[in-house]
Amino acid sequence: MLEVHNLRFAWPNGRTVLAGVSFTAAAGVPLSLLGPNGTGKTTLLRCLLGLEHPQSGRVAVQGQDLAALSRTEAARLVAYVPQASATAFAFKVADIVLMGRTPHLGFMAGPAAADHRAAEDAMARLGIAHLADRAFDELSGGERQLVLVARALAQGAKLLVLDEPCASLDLANQMRIIAVLRGLAAAGYAILLTTHLPDHAFLLGGEAALLKEGRLLGPAPPAELLTAPTLEGLYGTPIEVVALTEGRAKGQVLCVPVLPC
Repeated sequence: MLEVHNLRFAWPNGRTVLAGVSFTAAAGVPLSLLGPNGTGKTTLLRCLLGLEHPQSGRVAVQGQDLAALSRTEAARLVAYVPQASATAFAFKVADIVLMGRTPHLGFMAGPAAADHRAAEDAMARLGIAHLADRAFDELSGGERQLVLVARALAQGAKLLVLDEPCASLDLANQMRIIAVLRGLAAAGYAILLTTHLPDHAFLLGGEAALLKEGRLLGPAPPAELLTAPTLEGLYGTPIEVVALTEGRAKGQVLCVPVLPC
C-alpha cells in the first residue's frame, strides 16, 4: 500500500531530519511509529502527505509515485487524521465528515446524494451517527477524534495516516480509538500512526518502527523491536517491558519507565 525509499529531508538551515528513511506499510498490518519529541515523526508524515518536499527519495502509494500526483489524486489514496482540536466555526459533525468527500467533487460542485451516503456510512461504522447534528466543538476529545477518523473514511482512501490519535485522551477513549484502528486494519485498511506510547503498538499489533536522529529502525513486530534495551536507547531513560501473567489483561505487554532513584 505504501512504499518509502531512501527519503532524505533537511531544513534550510542544514539540519537533517530524515537521513535515508525506507519502509513499507501493507494493508491489514498497522504500523506504529515511535520516537522522541523533535525527532522528525511529523516531518515524515508531512512528506508522506506531499506537504513537505524531500531533497531525495521516493514515496509511492498503491504503486503510484506521490510526487507525480495532483493534490486531488493523492487525497483519493491517502487520508490524514490530525490530533483533535477546535475548529474556527461551529460546524456540525455531519458537515465535518462530509468534508472528506472534497477530493471526489468537481469544480464548484456540491456534495451529491452518494457523498452524503458515504459520510453517513462512515459515521455509522464508527458508532457516531447520533452525533451528526452536534457541534464539533461541543464534543469530548475522544468523540472529536472519532469524527476525524470518520472524515478520513468518507474520503475513500485505503491508507490512513494518523498523527498521535490518542494524544490527550483518557484511558477509555484511547482504547476506543485503538479498537477502531484494529477493526479498520482487519477490514483491509493500511494504518500508519505516530505514538509516544509503546503499549499502544503492542495493543494494535502489526508492526512498529523507531525514528531517532533521522534514521529508522524497523519495521518489525512489536515483540521483536520494542525491547527494554532498544526503548532505553530511543528515549534515554530506564524502561522495563513486562508481560502480564494473570487477570483480564493476561498476555498484554506494558512498557514501564523506571523512576531514577
